[in-house]
Amino acid sequence: MEDMKVQRIDWNTDQYRACLELRDQVLRQPLGLSIWDDPWQQEQHDIHICATLDKDTIGVLLLRPLDSQQVQMKQVAVSETARGKQVGKKLVELAEHIAVTEGYTTIMLHARENAIPFYEKMNYLSIGEPFTEVGINHRQMIKHFS
Repeated sequence: MEDMKVQRIDWNTDQYRACLELRDQVLRQPLGLSIWDDPWQQEQHDIHICATLDKDTIGVLLLRPLDSQQVQMKQVAVSETARGKQVGKKLVELAEHIAVTEGYTTIMLHARENAIPFYEKMNYLSIGEPFTEVGINHRQMIKHFS
């Protein structure tokens, strides 16, 4: 997918709204939920990363600063048609680059059970016990940068 663009985007733009739509389709609708019920307005201070192919939004990820050293990776979603094409990997690589560039030393995330192998390949470590979030099993995972 050489025409794919992965870039940081601004909050509350048309591109951000396209990312919300993708998050709703991939992460919320399968659970009988709606992204529009989430407090997404609080995302104005988050770091938003979007993958596009031509004019289609195919991937999204956000980083939420937790403190001066740590960010939480959240809402990682890849469209069904783009899975298996390195979109998730490219999103995470850019997120890690941005986090390190902005002085963060740790990324933490809550991985859905089926996504744990993906994050393990990206050198994230599981910590703590499994827990339920939005009705499905998750594990907390973490990656430190020196």
